[in-house]
Amino acid sequence: MELFREMSERGLNGDAVTYNTLIQGFFQARDCDNAQKVYQEMESDGVPPDTMTYNILLDGLCNNGKLEKAMVLFQDLQKSEMELDIVRYSIMIEGMCKAGKVEDGWTFFCSLSLKGGKPDVITFNTMISGFCGKGLMQEANALFEKMKEDRILPDDCTYNTLIRAQLRNGDKATSAELIKEMRSCRFAGDASTFSLITDMLYDGRLDKSFLDMLS
Repeated sequence: MELFREMSERGLNGDAVTYNTLIQGFFQARDCDNAQKVYQEMESDGVPPDTMTYNILLDGLCNNGKLEKAMVLFQDLQKSEMELDIVRYSIMIEGMCKAGKVEDGWTFFCSLSLKGGKPDVITFNTMISGFCGKGLMQEANALFEKMKEDRILPDDCTYNTLIRAQLRNGDKATSAELIKEMRSCRFAGDASTFSLITDMLYDGRLDKSFLDMLS
């Protein structure tokens, strides 16, 4: 911030990238007040916020427990002429799911399709993760199937999220099938998945029969 002030004193004007970097830095430091002040200063200095600015603001507010403020900003953006942004929807869905408002996240997910937007793999992953976090495996599995029906190819994140959730849910057979399907797509388990399987093998929640299912 001191460098920014020094730059301003020398008559050098910051651009959108400069302001975005500062806003994101304050949010990462969990300083929401200064992040929002920089945003207000950006507008007063005549630097138009861009798509990245709004995504940083929404993400920062959600990650810092300011979901209501994020919602107000999102609604303001909806009223503007700015075009539909899939990333913005994913940010809001994730924020709602993290706040335990999975039903609200699902409403957002559905409203995207109703407005003519097509959820991408990140949006699907975000909603699937929200369902899994709430233990709503039937809903998570149904959305996974819809994802494939809509020809949105699952990625390694999709599989790892579902595998961990199924393992914690005690569904060894489905977990094993997902692992084999993931391998056939040439994806690999991530560190969290390997760690969970190792821990479950160690404490007896999984045994050799699970390993046999993978062969």
